[in-house]
Amino acid sequence: MMGFRDGKASDILAKRIRRDFPGYEVINMSISDYKTNNAMTRVDRVKRLNPAVVILGFGVNDISTDDEIKPGKFAANLTNIIETLGSSKVILLSPPYIDWIKDPTRPWTRQLQFELVTEHLSKQLDVSYIDLLHDMANCDNLNDLLQADGLHFTKQGYSLLEDELIPEIKATLTNQLVSN
Repeated sequence: MMGFRDGKASDILAKRIRRDFPGYEVINMSISDYKTNNAMTRVDRVKRLNPAVVILGFGVNDISTDDEIKPGKFAANLTNIIETLGSSKVILLSPPYIDWIKDPTRPWTRQLQFELVTEHLSKQLDVSYIDLLHDMANCDNLNDLLQADGLHFTKQGYSLLEDELIPEIKATLTNQLVSN
């Protein structure tokens, strides 16, 4: 749930989720610039916390053609992470929309490829899923969702993400209660 404001790490999304779920402990385990390869080294640490809900939002860095990760490796990494944590606890986000004109290292074609990977995995592994890429791309105010760099969210971008996450978090928590 890492956020960025003016290029600096921010806890903005975690703070919003804490506000929306006051009876729950919200732990932000995100690390800036991490790819799924890096996350593989931390998944056991997350599992030891025994979270009720895990929001997996990868892809922004995996999509980059700098130190490129192939879609198949992205899929294998996500599959391993989801299976380790437990699919009933995971909310999987597609990679977000990135303005590929402002950031040509993250081309639209790779954004679509990685979104398809996350969508397929959500069905294959029976994981809650939010198609953030298309939710953002279909907004009338798309330019208002991203900072000038075309990569990091604005307040409006975080509001969209929060609006998408809240019902999924509630549903996941409800399913956890029913299962126990």
